[in-house]
Amino acid sequence: MVAIPPKFTPEVLKEQGEQADYGVLKQLEGTWVNVNPTAAPTLWGVHTTCMPSPGTNSEMIPGKFTFLCQNYTEELTFSLVPGGVRNRAGANEQFCGAVKYDTAIRDLNGNLLHEENGMYLWLDQIYNHPADDESVEQDLGAPELASGAGANGPVYVPDYSVARSGVIPHGSTMQMFGHSSEHKGKPEFPTGKAAWQEPHLSISPSMGGAGATPSTPIDLDAPPPDWVFDTGLPISDPSGNRTYTQRILAHELYPYSVRPDLILRDAIKDQNITGYTMLALDTEEATGAQGGVLNTPIVRRYVPVVRMDMQMWIETVVEDGEEILQLQYAQIVDFEFHFGTDGGVTRWPHIQVNTLRKKA
Repeated sequence: MVAIPPKFTPEVLKEQGEQADYGVLKQLEGTWVNVNPTAAPTLWGVHTTCMPSPGTNSEMIPGKFTFLCQNYTEELTFSLVPGGVRNRAGANEQFCGAVKYDTAIRDLNGNLLHEENGMYLWLDQIYNHPADDESVEQDLGAPELASGAGANGPVYVPDYSVARSGVIPHGSTMQMFGHSSEHKGKPEFPTGKAAWQEPHLSISPSMGGAGATPSTPIDLDAPPPDWVFDTGLPISDPSGNRTYTQRILAHELYPYSVRPDLILRDAIKDQNITGYTMLALDTEEATGAQGGVLNTPIVRRYVPVVRMDMQMWIETVVEDGEEILQLQYAQIVDFEFHFGTDGGVTRWPHIQVNTLRKKA
């Protein structure tokens, strides 16, 4: 039996108007900037992006794409929206704790790569709001409604607790839903051959997956295979899976060019992390809620953004006896363009990962 949520009262409205419940999102308030715990030159943020090669169109043969991979720095600001944002739904009431965010991402020379703004919403608070004498009279509820109608349901029970909406100036707007969870210790990431896991790889499975399979994965903690540096491969095997993806494994940022979130693993490997809050959100698969991505016409026609998911870790790091908050995230944005080796659509992941701490 579904429990009836607490009853909405004037006192609830007054309380929520003065102070919203932001849940775990309250930890995000402030401005976060890049941190490099080990001072290794490659352990800044990193992104991988595949885009259509110049001169191509959706009718061209597969495999013609541009690959970008580079380190970046970021300034990410979260601001609490005062008061609870009220959603009225008849017998159900919801108060959202809204947190605005703005991010600016630059390459290591200071050139702007990405801007984005939007909101995170904490959506846990649901109230039951039955009819009363005043609402029945004001809203002409009789004879269908009487005082007390709606007190026993139906009850709205969301299958998510947090949402994110964002606007990207390339021409995409997204809505994601998900959950938060609390954990002890540090986040776990795979090593070696176990790290060859989709969807975390920047290599598209619709383009052959570099010729690797789950039974014959590539060890991402070892040097790349010899074929990666075979300059004759485009001539000897021009349509092969290895040829499509050779440059991704040969990139100077390997293995992060292949699996970017390994940079998060390596950034925290020597840290004392006592626990973390994890947020996991997705535009379509995580909860079944009606998330999604909208694109402007040229993006929708040629390189539509079709799916997005994100994991965020708010970590408690102990350094010199002091507890410090640290933020890590891994975000995957799926692009579709041209067609793949099986004649179906090609879906390439655009991946961003970073490690940040609050600015003093």
